[in-house]
Parts: sequence; C-alpha cells; structure tokens
Amino acid sequence: MSKNRFVAVVVAVIGAGVVAALYRFNRSAVSYNQYIVGNLIGLFWVPILSILFIFREEPARFGLTLGGSRRLWFLTALLFAGLVVVMVPASRWQVFQDYYPIFRRFHPEFGGVFASYPRNSPWTVAPWLMVFAEVSYGMYLFCWEFFFRGYLLLGLSRAVGWWAVPLQAAAFGLLHFGKPVPEMIASFGAGIVLGWIALRARSFIPCFALHWAASLVFDALVVSQAIRGG
Repeated sequence: MSKNRFVAVVVAVIGAGVVAALYRFNRSAVSYNQYIVGNLIGLFWVPILSILFIFREEPARFGLTLGGSRRLWFLTALLFAGLVVVMVPASRWQVFQDYYPIFRRFHPEFGGVFASYPRNSPWTVAPWLMVFAEVSYGMYLFCWEFFFRGYLLLGLSRAVGWWAVPLQAAAFGLLHFGKPVPEMIASFGAGIVLGWIALRARSFIPCFALHWAASLVFDALVVSQAIRGG
C-alpha cells in the first residue's frame, strides 16, 4: 500500500471514530468547559497525534500553515460580506433567537448572564465573561476547521482527490444535527465551499477566519435583535 493510500485509510478510520464520538458527546455535555475540552481532544489532539506519531509528517501537510493567495483571501472576504447580508434577516428568525448565542444552553457558567436576557444584554451584565466565551469558542472553531478542512480534507484527498470535498462536507453536516433546521440544511453546502477554499489554499486558516468572523457577527446580530425586540 502506498503512503498516500495508507494516510487516507487511517484518516478515514480516525475521522469516522471522532465524528461518531462527538455526535454523541456534544448532546450530553453538561458544562461549557466539558464541551470545549472534549471537542479540543477529538478535533485537534487525536488528529495531530496521528500526524506526528503514525504518519510521522509535518502538520503543515494537513493545512496547519498560513496559506492561500491574496486572490483567495479576497474571495474569502467577499464570501463573508455575502454571509453578513444573509445573516442580518436570519438573526430575526425565532429558531435562531431560541438557539443562539450557544452559551445560553450551559449552566451554571452562563446561566446568570442570561437570567435577564433579552431585557439586558449579556455584554452589559458580564462583558469579560462574554469575551472569554467568544474567544474560547473561536479556539473550538479553529480545531473544528483543522479537523474537517485540514485533517479530513487534505488527508483523504491524497487518495481520492476532489472527492474528499463532499466526503468531509457530509461529516461536517452530520455534526450539525440538533442545530436549527435552516443551519443543518445549509451546512453541507457550506462544507463544500469551505472545502474548495481549503483545497485551493492547502490550508484551513482562511476557512477558520471566515467561520469565526461569521460566528461573532451572528451572535452580535442575534443579541441586538433580541434586545430590540425585548
């Protein structure tokens, strides 16, 4: 078996195991810290250890590098601008108002912050706690993008080429089950677009930048709409 095929097979096995484990774990996590740590282990440490000790390769081969041309970064910025146009009306939908910001589901870390929400903004009640929440969630999204657009995509592409894009997008969509239905439906298409960007850049960093920026803006939009409506 060639090295590229060996890498793809191991990535497929480990990737399937991580997706299956997190599919269950993310529905049973009882605290925000548990949620973040569990996902960091599955999405970053399991893949990175396999890269270093099974494949004996540099993490840069799996997208852990600042890549992409200026043109690709410009395209990423345009995609973000288009997302903002979509997110402004979507932030008013009740299904998103009931789900985001995601920190509302965790107690007791954020329960008190949202006790008077939407009458009072969580950014007013506990600004530093919200900064911690958004930064730590950014760390989670960094690991998320490394796993899907780095480890899975670039690992599988060494044997199956462009077919790695829909394969990682399918796994990406699976872990969106339980989120608002419009987001679940859109997740596969988003995974295709992000996969294409990462494959062209040979890096997941542009995808992470886009994903985290969209997450920050959407949280801000949802909260502002709730406060205005409340």
